[in-house]
Amino acid sequence: MALSLVIVARALGAETVRLEPNAILRFDFTNLPATLATMNTGDKQPARLTAQLPENYSRDGKFPLCVYLDGWDGGRGDRPGIARAIVGPTNFICVNLPLFKRAYSTNDGDLGLLISVDDFETVNRAYREMLQKLFDAVPNITPEHSAFGGFSNGAHTTSLLIAGQDEFIAQHFQALYFVEGGAFLAANTLEKPSPLMKHFHFLFLHGDYSNGFRNRAIEECAKEQGLDFTTVVMHDTGHAFPPNYMALAGQWIRGEKLANTKQKE
Repeated sequence: MALSLVIVARALGAETVRLEPNAILRFDFTNLPATLATMNTGDKQPARLTAQLPENYSRDGKFPLCVYLDGWDGGRGDRPGIARAIVGPTNFICVNLPLFKRAYSTNDGDLGLLISVDDFETVNRAYREMLQKLFDAVPNITPEHSAFGGFSNGAHTTSLLIAGQDEFIAQHFQALYFVEGGAFLAANTLEKPSPLMKHFHFLFLHGDYSNGFRNRAIEECAKEQGLDFTTVVMHDTGHAFPPNYMALAGQWIRGEKLANTKQKE
């Protein structure tokens, strides 16, 4: 055990990572661009990836990731508990990443925070470096059942990665989930999907107050293209991600059969 910790410490510089059940791993990235949260609040904190190992973690097993991106400005990247609330405390390594944007203007109000196609290079570079550091630190991560997604602006960011045909994400993840966001970018991507898109399973969740017609249209388009695509209406829900639907998303990520996911007209 001592030898393995030394090897990990050398690989990551001065950082020592303890690979044990429920361990929380934190990595700061001072060389990356400012996060969207830093742009929005001016807090000047470096980008951070935070991961929590499952309570049944062992060095002998294989463990998928559940990555969660939050909405609005994305936060610091220090809340792996949301991914854990989605997928549960066992079997998955839960990860929280911050959001990135090429440029942010306060003159645009709330719209200045929205992730767009112009941000792909910035987002792609940041997530490759951050996730690769996690892969180097935890050698028994598996892409099988690994899921990547988020809420609102986090869902927009997830759609941006597939719109940009990010091969790194395709290499390390099999499932993508979108909650209350991502539909506009996804619609353009799924209309004429690249072969890369057939690699993924897709889950869209939206509140029943809006977006229903657009998401149904995306679902029909995706199915015509032969993609594995599921849409869930979050009944009596506005722009939110309630705990009961977090649990449902977790069922889907774990590969369990979902009940009562049919659209409400």
